[in-house]
Amino acid sequence: MKTSVTVIFSVFLSMASSTLYADAYLGIGIGSTSYDVDLSGLGGGDFEDNTTGTKIYGGYAFNKYYAAEAAYYNFSEASVGSVELTPGSGASSAKADMTGLAAYAVGMYPVSKEVNLMLKLGVLNWDADLNVNNTSGSNDGTDVAYAVAASYAFTKELLITAEWESFDTDNPEVSMLSLGFKFIFK
Repeated sequence: MKTSVTVIFSVFLSMASSTLYADAYLGIGIGSTSYDVDLSGLGGGDFEDNTTGTKIYGGYAFNKYYAAEAAYYNFSEASVGSVELTPGSGASSAKADMTGLAAYAVGMYPVSKEVNLMLKLGVLNWDADLNVNNTSGSNDGTDVAYAVAASYAFTKELLITAEWESFDTDNPEVSMLSLGFKFIFK
C-alpha cells in the first residue's frame, strides 16, 4: 500500500511539475495570401492572385517542445477584372473569398532564449465562395494544414512571429506568408 501511494504521489508531482511550464498564448498575424482558383465548374477558366489575409490564434504550450493551437483565418477576397473563360470566348470578372478554422499540433525547437523554430501539422475546416460574373458557387472541406514558423522574443511575454502556412485544399488552393505578434500568459 505504501509503495502504491508513493508511486501515485510521484506521478502527481511529475504531472504538476510539467504543467508548471505550461503557458497559454494568443496571437494575431497579417500577410500575403496566395490563391490558385479553378473556375471550370462555373464556366471555365482559372486565375491566380495574391491578397492580404489575417488570422487570430490561441494555444497552449505543454512544455518548451509541444503545443496545441487553434486559429481562425480570413483569407480575404481575391479577384481579377478579366479572366478568359474558354480560349477565344472573351473576358469576364471573377473572385474568390475564403475563411477557415484550424487545429494544430505544434512542435517547437528553442534555438536560444529569444529564438524559437516551429513546425505545425493539423487540419483546416474551410469555406470558399466563388463567383464569375453573375454565376456563384461555393466549395468547402476539411483538409490537411501545415506550417513552418519562427519567433523572436522581445520579452518573456511578447514575441514577433513569421510563418509560412500551406493548406491542402482542392479549390481554391491557398497558402499564406504572415508576420504577427504572440502574447504568452505567464
